[in-house]
This record gives sequence, C-alpha cells and structure tokens, in this order.
Amino acid sequence: MGKMGNYQYYVEGQNEEKLISVLKTEMELVCPGKIDVLNVVQEELTTVRLMQLKPQTTVILVFDTDVGNIDILKKNIDKLDKCSQVRQIWCITQVENIEDELVRSCNIKAVTQLTGSKSGKDFKHDFITLKNLKSKLEQFDFDIEKIWSCSPKNQYKEIKNDASKIKKGKKKS
Repeated sequence: MGKMGNYQYYVEGQNEEKLISVLKTEMELVCPGKIDVLNVVQEELTTVRLMQLKPQTTVILVFDTDVGNIDILKKNIDKLDKCSQVRQIWCITQVENIEDELVRSCNIKAVTQLTGSKSGKDFKHDFITLKNLKSKLEQFDFDIEKIWSCSPKNQYKEIKNDASKIKKGKKKS
C-alpha cells in the first residue's frame, strides 16, 4: 500500500460505500480515502468529477463483475489514465457481487445471516441501515484477506484485481 498522495474510491453502490467506510475507519483494514458512489461499469466519469480530484490521487474502482459493460469501464480507466491529477488506478473486482464477497470473507453460508434479513431482496436495505456492521463482521469471522481475493472468469478477467494494494492486514484485538 502506498504512503503518498490521496485516495479516491468510486464504488458501485451504497452497500460498498458502507462496507469500505467501516473497513477504513472503524476497523482500519483498508487505506483511508474519499468514497463516492459511481458505478464505473455503467456510468462514464465526467470531466467535472475528474476536475475535483486532488493532485497525486490514487483512484480505486470497486465494481461487480456479474453485470455491466466492460467497454464503459475501459473508457473510464482511459479517462483516468489521461487525467494529470491521477497517480495510479487500482481496480477491485467483486466476483460476482458484494453479497458473494461477504459470504466468501465471513463464516456464513448466506449473506442474509450477516444482517438477519428475511430474504436476499431485503439484504441491501438491511445492510445499509445496520448500525453495528463492525461487530457483525467480527461476529462472523470476517477475513480481510478473503474479500476481493478472486479473479473474475468472465469478460472482466482481463482486468487486474488490485485489492491487495488497499488492504492493511488484520488488526489484533
């Protein structure tokens, strides 16, 4: 993990925003940085958004690999590559989505166990409104090394997964 510059996360949705916020502040497991919701496999980065980046910013793109358009992602990476404010671009591929990543990194069989949700449909809302995410993650043996540790096997397989660059490792309680 780099020590210089600023970090800007662009995350797919509110669930990723909440998870990364807890991982960076309460658990201190990923590098700190500003988090904005922007689905980089569905929406193109605007010039206005790029102008808001500080010099020497490492941009971290967090996105699902089960849907979306790799061409839009490539356009966004290209725009960031050409932006003078951007020092590096790191991609974090969620295989297939955040729910799968949480099951992989916690000792649970279904993501609904984490939130006590009645169904998968209720999970997203329940996750966002969860007040004690850190303790829930700890309760289910969350392992920072397991989240974002797989590489996609579909159209996104050519995108390098840089998740290891943001991880600080486990904190001993």
